[in-house]
Amino acid sequence: MAAPRILKRHHVGALPLLHAIVKRLGLRETIKHFVPTHGNDQIPVVDTLILLGYNLSIGKEPLYELSAWVDSIDHRSIGYADYAPDKFNDDRFGRALNRLYEADRASLMTEIVRRCVRTFDLDLQRIHNDSTTLKAYGEYPGKTRSGVALKRGNSKDHRPDLKQLVFSLSLCADGAVPVHHKVYSGNRTDDTTHIETWNTLRKITPNPEFLYVADCKLCTDEQLSHIVGN
Repeated sequence: MAAPRILKRHHVGALPLLHAIVKRLGLRETIKHFVPTHGNDQIPVVDTLILLGYNLSIGKEPLYELSAWVDSIDHRSIGYADYAPDKFNDDRFGRALNRLYEADRASLMTEIVRRCVRTFDLDLQRIHNDSTTLKAYGEYPGKTRSGVALKRGNSKDHRPDLKQLVFSLSLCADGAVPVHHKVYSGNRTDDTTHIETWNTLRKITPNPEFLYVADCKLCTDEQLSHIVGN
C-alpha cells in the first residue's frame, strides 16, 4: 500500500515583500559586517537575526514560540529552503540576540538608515521626534555597558511607582520612516535629549537645514541655540 499523503499548510503572507526589501537594502551584508559569523555556526547568525526581524514585522511571537512560527512559514519564500525548521529554536535566537548585543549597534543602525535613505530616496527635509516611557515590573538590577538603567522618572504610563526606560524615536515626514532611536535611563528628561538627537540626525541628513519638529520640551535656550548655531 502507498504511504498516506500528509497535507501541511505553510504561511507566506508578507514574507516575499519583506525578503525583497532586505535584498534591495543589502541588509544581510550590513548585519554580517557588524555581527560576523563564527566558524562553528551551523547557520550564519545574520540569517537568524533577519528571520527574527521578519517575525517582529509580521508575527511578534515571544521567544519561546518562535520555533513554532518558523515551522509554520514557507521557507522557500525567503530563501531559507536549505535550512531545517527545527534548527531555529529559542536557544539559537537567544544566542543570536546576545551576539547582536555585543556588536556596535549604534553604527549598525546608522548604516542601515543611510542605506535606506539612499535606496528609497527618502526626503529628510522634515523630521519629527517624540519620546515615551516603557515601564517594567520586577527587579532588574544594574545597567547596560552604555550606562542605561531602569529608573523612576516622569511616567507617561501614569505609574510613578514603577521603574522605566525612556524611548526616543525620530521619523522622517516622507512615509513616517524611522531614522533614529535611542533608549535612555528612566530618569532622563526630554529637555536634555534633543541636542544629542539633532547631532546624530545631522550625520545622516544631506545638510543641516532640515526642519526638526518636537514638542515644547525642545524650547530651552541651550537646545535651540545649539541647533540654530549649527
